[in-house]
Amino acid sequence: MGARISQNASLEGDGRVRQDPERITDLTKYLAIKSEKSKSLVLKQDEKQEKEAQNVQMLRGMFKKLDPSVMKFVGDQRGDTQLSFKYDAERELLFLKVIKCRDLMVADLRSRSADPYMAYILKLLQYIFQIQMYPDPSGNGQKRTKVIHDTSNPRFDDIFYFGITEVEMAETMLLVQVWDSDTLGNDDFLGEVIIKMNTFNFRDCPIHTAWYTLNSETDLSISGGVEVSLDHQLPQRLFVTIHSATDLVTRDPGRQADPFVKITIPGLAVVHQTKVKKNTLNPVWEETFEFPIALDELAERYLVLHVVDHDRLTSNDSMGQIVIDLKDFDPDEGFHDHIQLSDLKNTDRLRNKWSRRAVSQEFHEALIAHSVSKQPSMLFQQHTGRKVVSVYCRKAGAEGKIRIVDGIPVF
Repeated sequence: MGARISQNASLEGDGRVRQDPERITDLTKYLAIKSEKSKSLVLKQDEKQEKEAQNVQMLRGMFKKLDPSVMKFVGDQRGDTQLSFKYDAERELLFLKVIKCRDLMVADLRSRSADPYMAYILKLLQYIFQIQMYPDPSGNGQKRTKVIHDTSNPRFDDIFYFGITEVEMAETMLLVQVWDSDTLGNDDFLGEVIIKMNTFNFRDCPIHTAWYTLNSETDLSISGGVEVSLDHQLPQRLFVTIHSATDLVTRDPGRQADPFVKITIPGLAVVHQTKVKKNTLNPVWEETFEFPIALDELAERYLVLHVVDHDRLTSNDSMGQIVIDLKDFDPDEGFHDHIQLSDLKNTDRLRNKWSRRAVSQEFHEALIAHSVSKQPSMLFQQHTGRKVVSVYCRKAGAEGKIRIVDGIPVF
């Protein structure tokens, strides 16, 4: 102990320790330097945290722009096909050019790509997705492209024509299906799109070329309808009465069904359901349900009726849906009608309702993963000047762009 003291100080005669001025100066300098380093580390840590917060803010902004809960959602995409249409009014011929496909979903997990061909069927339908008239009026029959092997982005450039008048085209839809050709077994369905020919104006624009998103298969065998009535009472009570259904069709022809109806209004947590009616294709319910909707909300709401065949042993089968837009509902007159059922699962409104929650969760989880892993790395770095970061997501059907000015995101 004595030796250690003698290195730093000496003893006075009264036993006090004499201070060493040089040592004190050195210690003062050391403490000052240490304090500066600590402050510098704290500042760097604060800058790092602030930078990471800004980067996460950038990510959050892009994800918000891509999030299907705030963007138009496309749904379960199976790829796209590019088609071109031309109509020869003089010869009454509709020409269709199958150009190409992109990002086709592989149906057979054993293979890395599909062998796609496309089938084109012209069907004259009296109602949308309801009545198929066979054969088609001009006997066009089914047409197929050549098979393109070992690719998920095939190019066909095949041209077909259909004999059809302008009057017939007003009530005609073209069913376009993409299949994966399998030489050892049955062909696998990859996706389809149904195109209403009355959406084209060939007089003003002789050629229409566009990309179409392929969807899951639409059940064109659905038939029957539901009798429904609506009544609104102030301040915010909407009453929906399900009276009956007629001429329902089951997945297994020749057997009866056990149908019930689910009634929902997207955006409301309330979900109603009728009783199950046993062994009938013409059920009668006469049940009334209430939804809390103010009068000024009707213009922004729509009602979804889903007829379901109840099955205790296996999963329930859909028998069709109805969408009633409440913006057309007049509370003073009420509403009472018999409405045809359709397979509407590929419509924007039902895809939004059924799929938005799951896909939104994927986006939120992806945001967390990107933040933790600090990817993409281009975001997690120092930015100078003006930059634009753009991300496109097919699943959300949206594009997110963020401007970065000297490291600060501008939304």
